[in-house]
Amino acid sequence: MHKEDVLRSVPVENTRRYTVIVEPGEDGVYIATAPSVPGVVEQGESVEEAVGRFKEALAFHLESLELEGQEIPPSDAPEREVRNIEPVI
Repeated sequence: MHKEDVLRSVPVENTRRYTVIVEPGEDGVYIATAPSVPGVVEQGESVEEAVGRFKEALAFHLESLELEGQEIPPSDAPEREVRNIEPVI
C-alpha cells in the first residue's frame, strides 16, 4: 500500500494556475485543497473527481471574489503535475 499526495496545477480561465494538493482522506475519499486559495476544499472518490470538483469550486470562489471587488490570489503553480509517493513500510 502507498500513501500518495498529488500536486496538480489547475488552470482557471486560462490565465491563472494554482497548486492543488490531493490527499487521501477518511473513508477512501480524496481531499483537494490549494494553499494559496484558503477556504476552497473539495473531495471525490478518485483523484480525478476531487480535482474536477475543486476546479468548479475554485472558479466559483474566484468569480465571487471578483464580484465583491476583492483581490484574486496570484498564480502559484508550474505548468506540470507533480506526484510525491511514499511507500508505507
